[in-house]
Amino acid sequence: MKLYIICFITGLIGLIFQVPEIYYFIFIGLGVTWAIKYIVKDGLEKLRFSRTISQDKIFRGEKARVNLKLSNNSIWPIFWLSFYEQVPVKLHSPLQNNIISLAPNEEWELSYTLQGKRRGFYDIGVASGKLGDSLGLLKKEFNLDTEQELLVYPKIFPLDELALPSRIAFGDLIWPQRIYRDRSSFRGLREYQKGDRIKDVYWPATASSNQLMVKEYESTIVVESLIFLNLNQQDYGVEKLRLKIELAIEVAASVANYLIDRNQTIGLATNGEDKINGQHFLEPAQGSAHFMKMMELLARVEKTEERSYLELIEEYSHQAPLGSTLLLITELDTEALITKALQLCQAGLNVVIIILGNDVVHKKYLNRSHTENLVIYQVKRKEDIYAWGS
Repeated sequence: MKLYIICFITGLIGLIFQVPEIYYFIFIGLGVTWAIKYIVKDGLEKLRFSRTISQDKIFRGEKARVNLKLSNNSIWPIFWLSFYEQVPVKLHSPLQNNIISLAPNEEWELSYTLQGKRRGFYDIGVASGKLGDSLGLLKKEFNLDTEQELLVYPKIFPLDELALPSRIAFGDLIWPQRIYRDRSSFRGLREYQKGDRIKDVYWPATASSNQLMVKEYESTIVVESLIFLNLNQQDYGVEKLRLKIELAIEVAASVANYLIDRNQTIGLATNGEDKINGQHFLEPAQGSAHFMKMMELLARVEKTEERSYLELIEEYSHQAPLGSTLLLITELDTEALITKALQLCQAGLNVVIIILGNDVVHKKYLNRSHTENLVIYQVKRKEDIYAWGS
């Protein structure tokens, strides 16, 4: 705009003083301006940006490598380009602003590493910048958003590092009656009896013994486990609130991982806030795919001030069949919580309360035999569990 004003004033002077040669300079100035404007505009339109992440889902403590690439696909050079990549401050310190120039068909690359210091759901952010000409005649701003995300799962600890017993839930129980024959638990061979199925006949043994032999399996019943994770911040107090909340989530992840590894049926209910999907409950199921759904919820969920822990237990405990184990993860075994737990035990459920605080109020339930229908375990936190990172 300033150049146009200068050309207008110069032309006006040439007209007044009858100096026609001055118009050549005006035409040259306007031509240069239009050419630069076209080159800058074409460079912006043909500027290509790509971002690749080595992995978009990591556990706390792991790393993800990010590679950026800017390409000038124009036949004209980009005189200068100021480029800034926004990164989550919880995963990486702010990046410096990069000022570069790109020749026609030239590429520029940048790499950095995201440190999974903090569990959570992260938007990698928007890349922004400016480009223009060397004379300062024109400047264009741009934003480049690839809508990429990174999920940092909570860290998983072995149960012994949390001072929790390996027999933390009942799981599949061997049952004397043939309620369900688990074909993955082969017990041996026996002679054929009336009522046995033909497909259970083991023909190699039958041929060698000259009598019908059938496979025998362990009889089991499937007992579900359901984790109730308390993330109401009022129950954890103010001191070290974030660390306590993170510990609760990682204890839930560690228990779920242990049970899933042993082919147990496990579900999850939490009063925490999932701002992405609004999810609070995962029905009990088995397998690695179900476990990853649990881990994704545990990665997203945050503390809450609204829903009480007892309301959560009241809502979802009714969905647990008789004989199920409810794993209650919270800071303190309050009188109200013990009263509710005893009611659940009377209703035919088993209750395991996992206390994260330093004190256990109802010590008579502490470290009882796993065959009891109400047991309290206390997490003994090692120093490295609180090493969440800066």
